[in-house]
Amino acid sequence: MLELGTFLVSFFAILICVAIESRHTPANVDKGYFWHVSDFHYDDTYGKEGQSCGFPVLEPGPFGDAACDAPLRLIEDSIKTMAAIKPDVDFILWTGDNAAHIPTPKFSMERNLYMIQTTTSAIKRMFPHTLVVPSFGNHDFYPADNTNGTEEGFYKVVCQNMWSTWIQDPKQIQTCKSGGFYSRLVGHKLRVLAVNTVLYLIENPKTKNLTNPSQQFEWLEATLMAARNAGEKVIVSAHVPPTIPSPSLFYWFYEQYQGPYVQLMTKFADVIVAHHYAHEHSDTFKILQNEDETGASAVFLAPSVTPLRGHKSSTELLPNHNPGVRLVEYDKRTGKHLGYTQFYTNITGANSHGKTHWKELYSFQDAYDVSDMSVSSLRKIFHKMAQPFSAPMMQYCSFYSVTDTPEEECTLEEQAVFWCAGQLTNLNMTKECVKRYMHL
Repeated sequence: MLELGTFLVSFFAILICVAIESRHTPANVDKGYFWHVSDFHYDDTYGKEGQSCGFPVLEPGPFGDAACDAPLRLIEDSIKTMAAIKPDVDFILWTGDNAAHIPTPKFSMERNLYMIQTTTSAIKRMFPHTLVVPSFGNHDFYPADNTNGTEEGFYKVVCQNMWSTWIQDPKQIQTCKSGGFYSRLVGHKLRVLAVNTVLYLIENPKTKNLTNPSQQFEWLEATLMAARNAGEKVIVSAHVPPTIPSPSLFYWFYEQYQGPYVQLMTKFADVIVAHHYAHEHSDTFKILQNEDETGASAVFLAPSVTPLRGHKSSTELLPNHNPGVRLVEYDKRTGKHLGYTQFYTNITGANSHGKTHWKELYSFQDAYDVSDMSVSSLRKIFHKMAQPFSAPMMQYCSFYSVTDTPEEECTLEEQAVFWCAGQLTNLNMTKECVKRYMHL
């Protein structure tokens, strides 16, 4: 007999699918879909020792807590929900960070690999026939953040033993083993570049004094040039973004990598249809462009599955946020991104009721009144957000924490950072922009 819970999930998923399929379908478009999921951060000690928990949790809920990384139950539930809502996607972007935020003395390479294998197996089990394009996050390495691309034993275990059925091409598997990056054709003329941006992360001690670890810059330029010559379009997928994080202001990349990476991406903006990153555990979008607004491409950051709260500063936590997964709609022929639907589950409610209730948080097109996910659409949104406390700005602030009922008011300074960091990649220019916005 079909259990009531399973029936309700299936019925809910059918309703969502009907709504998505009937929404915003331009003429002469070969519509396709892909999921973007990230930052599972599996804590195998949740509910017991809770090694990832930032402070003691007296009554840990079955689906997680804002003080801790995700239990396996939440991770499997999120993937199961994706498969229930839209099982027949063309591919899945999975942008890394599978291990919990566990202090190095309590952790090990064996546990790190176990967590990557656990999430890999869960995705394969629930999407057995779907292409997945994974990339590495900074918490996929042991110790966390530490890689210069030469850890052949680690990369071989993951790229060859765990992910080879997805990567498939022996040349690309070898590239992955040599530095943690590769490319994958996901359509007739659409290619995903799974970039290892952990190599550039400012918290990575192994690459602090390097300039081009694993020669990834040469590989990126050669692959983008080959895509241009072949008439392909490219999706850039990676964990750590090159954009400036909000509401804090700093570079995620060491400065010797920041400029070259941005220059390379703007140089091939005609080939790149969109960038998809994660790392910040929040829901944001930005424009990657030159200072004169040329070479622009659209950047989207997906929220995390883990509910663990991040830090606004060394002494202040960010607001609570909910687990989220994202379904993107695109044109198979051109790669053009048409829109996305952001789903979430209220973690407090899930713990109270003993089951999750995943629902649509918003449709990108409907929420921001745009026709697609192009740079021109993002410019329209940022134009409206130029007015402090405008409706689009308040929505952006709310969705940032993956909720429609934010716990805290979005301050003028936070709005200024969202607006400026959403359009600039130069840190000094962004700081000056924030000052001007706050004195409008």
